[in-house]
Amino acid sequence: MIAVHGRTRAQGYSGSADWDAIAEVKQAVSIPVIGNGDVRSVADIERLKTHTGCDAVMIGRGAIGNPWIFSRLDREQVPPEQVRAVVRHHLERMLSFYADDYGLILFRKHASRYLSPFPLAGEERARLLTCERPDEFLSLLDTTLVAPVAELA
Repeated sequence: MIAVHGRTRAQGYSGSADWDAIAEVKQAVSIPVIGNGDVRSVADIERLKTHTGCDAVMIGRGAIGNPWIFSRLDREQVPPEQVRAVVRHHLERMLSFYADDYGLILFRKHASRYLSPFPLAGEERARLLTCERPDEFLSLLDTTLVAPVAELA
């Protein structure tokens, strides 16, 4: 089996993944091919498989803030209560692996992505993402996390 990321090293995180390159590899080899690159939604999984003929899909950055993609759920399909529970669990795991202060600092990039669909005012988001104590973060999370914009319509 081989995993192919449809992005060059020179591209880094910019530009679009080259799914045609993944398809070329799939056609050239007789072993299973895992395609990777620009998979951010459930629909992207099927589009990549259809476009390339790959046998499986690997998801990287698309899972940050949306681990539910592995259950074939797009972010807007996840209820706020479930988001809150996963955020709490993720933070607890970060704090147990790293020292409290450092765990919280490292967790901020994940928190930012978890919170992105929610209609938080700029100052609310800033307060959450600059908390210096885990208990303060969790308290603010519980008071500010409401239904995502799509659910409010």
